[in-house]
Amino acid sequence: MKKNIIQDVIPAKKSIRNIEVPMRSRRVSDNLQEDSVEIEPKAERKIKTPRAQKIEKKDEEREIEQTKSIGKFNYEYDEPVKSSKKGLYIALTLFILAAAFGISALFKSAKITITPKNEIVAVNTSLIAKKNTTTDLGYQIVTLSKDLEKAVNATSEQQVDNKARGTIIIYNNAGSQPQRLVATTRFQTADGLIFRLLKDVSVPGNIVKDGKTVAGSIEVLVEADKTGASYNIGLKDFTIPGFKGDPKFSTIYARSKTEMTGGFSGMQKVVSNEDKAAADTELTANLQTALSNDIVSQIPSNFVLFPSSLKYKFDPVSQANGSNGGAVIRKRALATAIIFDKAALSKAIVSKNLPDAGDEVIKITNLDSLNFTYDPSIAFDPNTSATVSFNLKGDANLVWVLDENKLKMDLLGLPKKDALSVVGSFTTIKEAWIETHPFWNQTIPMDPSKVTLINTLTK
Repeated sequence: MKKNIIQDVIPAKKSIRNIEVPMRSRRVSDNLQEDSVEIEPKAERKIKTPRAQKIEKKDEEREIEQTKSIGKFNYEYDEPVKSSKKGLYIALTLFILAAAFGISALFKSAKITITPKNEIVAVNTSLIAKKNTTTDLGYQIVTLSKDLEKAVNATSEQQVDNKARGTIIIYNNAGSQPQRLVATTRFQTADGLIFRLLKDVSVPGNIVKDGKTVAGSIEVLVEADKTGASYNIGLKDFTIPGFKGDPKFSTIYARSKTEMTGGFSGMQKVVSNEDKAAADTELTANLQTALSNDIVSQIPSNFVLFPSSLKYKFDPVSQANGSNGGAVIRKRALATAIIFDKAALSKAIVSKNLPDAGDEVIKITNLDSLNFTYDPSIAFDPNTSATVSFNLKGDANLVWVLDENKLKMDLLGLPKKDALSVVGSFTTIKEAWIETHPFWNQTIPMDPSKVTLINTLTK
């Protein structure tokens, strides 16, 4: 019979019956007290096997010893460990910082402050401007009238017959040639009232402006054909009876500039010559001041008016009966001024004082502080002259104009260092500062609405 080689190396089979099982005591009662308690071991059932009698005895003795040792219990408790809040605080702080960082990123902004190139130049320049031109240096006429009155004492009465007076604007749309009108030329209202010119005038012909034909015009003083209060009328339209049957009847006409006043016929309070002269002087001064203030306040912001260019025309004083037995002295004045476009005038001055400026756009910020004088050798009439010759003298503040919108768009999204290099490429900028927010942000936002550009010379 062959020997089973594999069987020789396989361990001998073990049986659970051959495993020694130690004797265990029952669970100790749960009602043990903290003090030492003697516990009698319960009778254990002995398991007898033919091969483990000696072992059984030893196990029984060991079990009794173990049971006795279980009799006493000493309970010890560890103090509860308090959880540390330090970690919580650190986590909360980091969360707040992260949230603040994220929120602040939504509010990135930049402020760019620039000072343009500027220079003070002493000027003493003579210029010629054309009326209502848009190609060269031009000027426009501005007129304003005003009435003032003053109450004076009257000592007696006398018969007075006065004619009403007022200012009208005559328009000439008959052609480009001026129309001459002689003194006493009649102007008639729709209801038949006649007013006459007080002196000869020449009404300019029409001109083409911005592609449109504009009638020439002139302001003149007219007087009622007869005395009496019936000629004291409001604003009206006028025709010229002398042109009736001629095409000019519809192309040369007039409209009221002021109301017609002063007409009177009857007994009137008598004022002494001294009182009338004093009232006349006072009213003249007050009218000049009031008209100057009023006309300056009405000039557009892109135009300049030189106070010394103002011309005044005063009507003779008129008189009316006042209350309480006194009299009222009235006086009317008409102010005429010439105004210039600031950009065009700055360009004309710069071209004569800085011929090397080339195409650079330079404006003069203090034009109104320059001294304006008419050329005394050339008479100027605001109503008839087509050009005006004048001189400007003083220290002019020249400021180079830059394209602020282009500068702003060129800087969007650039780091501050690169942005400063771009700013340096603008020859019209003297110095610049760039601030970004929050403090850790060093880049100009891409959103133009979050970028503020400040020009220190236009604050």
